[in-house]
Amino acid sequence: MTSWPENPYCIPLYLRDILASDMELSNTSYLLLGILAKGPRSGYDLKQFADRSTRFFWAISYGQIYPELRRLTDAGLVEPQAAPVGDRQRTVYQLTPVGEEALRDWVADPEVAPMEIRDEMLLKLFFSDVVSDRERAELLQRMRHRQQEMLTRLRSIEPWAKSQGLATCRYTVLRAGLGLHQWLVDFFSREARELESGAGGAGREGR
Repeated sequence: MTSWPENPYCIPLYLRDILASDMELSNTSYLLLGILAKGPRSGYDLKQFADRSTRFFWAISYGQIYPELRRLTDAGLVEPQAAPVGDRQRTVYQLTPVGEEALRDWVADPEVAPMEIRDEMLLKLFFSDVVSDRERAELLQRMRHRQQEMLTRLRSIEPWAKSQGLATCRYTVLRAGLGLHQWLVDFFSREARELESGAGGAGREGR
């Protein structure tokens, strides 16, 4: 008959490894693990951090955060800790060694993931041959305005990012956002000008 090892830590760690390996993690899972790698946080803290950073390319809601934290806790990837503030009950979550390993494995995974874009205004532009060139130019100008607003917002974050001494990788993502939205502003502006100067409000195109 096989006996259990005398070390009491062997069984819990083994079971935890099984739970973690069997659990299919989503990008939302890794988002939370990544934020928690910077230090323990409550669900509210996680949302605030995401709203200032990752929401520009990967948004997350409270409706996703708390169920995911329960799943990650059950899998042994994060650990809840009571951290009351005065009389108010508060729970913070801390990354476990198993969670750290899962995060590292995900970041190091060489798989090339597709870039997904779901943009209603870009969809409208795709089918804009059903309207006049003037209306299409107006749509392009609205798209330019939208990207300009996003660019302005990201630029307002840049001084804060520098003052916080963000890791190079996170500042790189911010610069990527600045470059992308600047390119889109220029592109939509140029397309609108060319349409306005060339077509002069002509009628609908052929299909």
